[in-house]
Amino acid sequence: MSDISKTTINLPVDLKKELKKMAIDEDTSLSGLIINMIEEGMKNRNKNIISDED
Repeated sequence: MSDISKTTINLPVDLKKELKKMAIDEDTSLSGLIINMIEEGMKNRNKNIISDED
C-alpha cells in the first residue's frame, strides 16, 4: 500500500451533504467515497488514454 497524505479540500455545503448521503448508502466514510471516486476516475481516464493511442 502506498503512503497516505492528509489533504483538506473545501466543498460547497450542498455537495458535501449529497456526498455524505452517498457515503451512507454505500456504507463507507466520506473520505472513503471520495477516494473511490478518484480511483474510478483515474482508471477510466487511463482506459481512455490507452484507447486513444490505438
